[in-house]
Amino acid sequence: MRKADGSEAREITVARILRPLGNGPLTKAQALKAAELLDVHWTTIYRLRQRFLANPVASAVKPRGRGPKTGGRRLGARAETIIEEVLTTWLPKQPLLAHPLSDLVLEIRRRCAAAGVTPPSRNSVDRRWTAHRAIENLEQAGKSTSAPGNFVVHHPLDVVQVDHTQADILVVDAISRRPIGRPWLSLAVDVATRCVMGFYVGMDRPGAATVALLLTRMALSKAAWLDKLGVQLEWPMRGVPKILHLDNAAEFKSRALRSGCSEYGIELMYRPVGRPHFGGHIERLNRTLMERVHGLPGTTGSSPKGRKTRPPEKQAALTLQEFERWLALEIGQRYHHSAHRGLHGATPSSTWDALKGATVTSRLPATPEAEWQFLLQFLPVARRTIQANGLTLFHLRYWHPIFAAWRLERCTVMVRYHPEDLSRIFVSLSGKDFIEVRFADLRHPPISLWEQRSAVLHLRAQGHALISEAMVFRALEEQRRLVAQAQRSTCRAKRQGPDPDRRRSGKIAHPGTVVPEPPSVDQSAEAVDYSKPAPAYDAEQW
Repeated sequence: MRKADGSEAREITVARILRPLGNGPLTKAQALKAAELLDVHWTTIYRLRQRFLANPVASAVKPRGRGPKTGGRRLGARAETIIEEVLTTWLPKQPLLAHPLSDLVLEIRRRCAAAGVTPPSRNSVDRRWTAHRAIENLEQAGKSTSAPGNFVVHHPLDVVQVDHTQADILVVDAISRRPIGRPWLSLAVDVATRCVMGFYVGMDRPGAATVALLLTRMALSKAAWLDKLGVQLEWPMRGVPKILHLDNAAEFKSRALRSGCSEYGIELMYRPVGRPHFGGHIERLNRTLMERVHGLPGTTGSSPKGRKTRPPEKQAALTLQEFERWLALEIGQRYHHSAHRGLHGATPSSTWDALKGATVTSRLPATPEAEWQFLLQFLPVARRTIQANGLTLFHLRYWHPIFAAWRLERCTVMVRYHPEDLSRIFVSLSGKDFIEVRFADLRHPPISLWEQRSAVLHLRAQGHALISEAMVFRALEEQRRLVAQAQRSTCRAKRQGPDPDRRRSGKIAHPGTVVPEPPSVDQSAEAVDYSKPAPAYDAEQW
């Protein structure tokens, strides 16, 4: 998280001190206290706060201009890192020190000597230790306490719980209509209102990409996603949470998640290991949803008992997209508008409307550009080097004119990608300013990460050891053609009515299956040969 010059850690520290001050009038006493913590003049606090209120993210208060900064620290970045490590990791484990400051100085000087760094003075260590304790006290003062066994939250977005569970249902493949396994469901629940801020369904075990998509779906408008599902309903619950309440899974400790949460002032709170009741709100919602799932065809039930009498493999009928559509309707139309015992009989939707107020509005990205920056901040990250033919990610090739200059520097670039659309990626040399990069061959259609993985698995099953971009898109085109053909056949069979002979032979889809009418396909259109390079066109050189 720290840059080479230590400026990023400084930005986060300033944001942590300014955020508890809120949006109201700032008194001189508050400014003096904040100035003491940041080692700046108290009038500087007003200037920093003005910038922070205009854009409440840590990067808004990063130092500007050249030369020595007001409030800057003269110690080197490595010395600052050593001091911070000792204060946060070594000191809390030494509760019985007779002379804490002296022992602290000795430990810091010992580590500096081992690292070949000029050690700081005693006064420098003392000032940083004092500031460290003051920040801890300020954070503790802003936290409410509750009785053991209770988790009381009074405002929307104060605490959002996130968890994953494997759904008690088998879904089928869209082409073969055969069971492909149990999907994973990721949920985000606002504790104060019990509203579902967002959910995500996928066949792969949840990872960093899953968490990124869930967070962006939680904070941004859900209109485009609902339109894609073909669902007409109102889902106004959205916003940036103050605290994310998580378990200790690896995907909740990824670098992309920590970096994005630091930028937007989201505190990560992890549940104690082996104590699942600390996530009771979302655990209860999981149980409620699974009870509803048990009424669907292909349900596995909550236990192996009775599966012989209702084999889910024979009854499975819903595809992954159909199951996602069912969940959206179940949550958005039924759960949000049903009386909740934890809300004393009120509904989650009415509680959200009653409590949201200005708190929710202030936690929303203010502009479309801010929404885009929020999405970009949480997208999964990969590292790549620029080659002569461009940049390769997931066997797919990308190109941008600036790559010609970057290749000469022989450096590694940061790549952020959206798992649902790999037709464009976002590349940065410094990790801050990203440029949008498209496929090198612009004839390629958009493809998701899961479609790419499915195509690669299909090619591996055929015995291909080396996989090229052309092979991936040929496999994708074949799979999409099979899906379109299967959908046309299903719709044609439904229009013609039931056929007793075909029903007995079992060659039609399960009667519970609902497949939308596909768009018409022009069979006379010339197929694209992806094995041939794209033709060169004249381009203006700058």
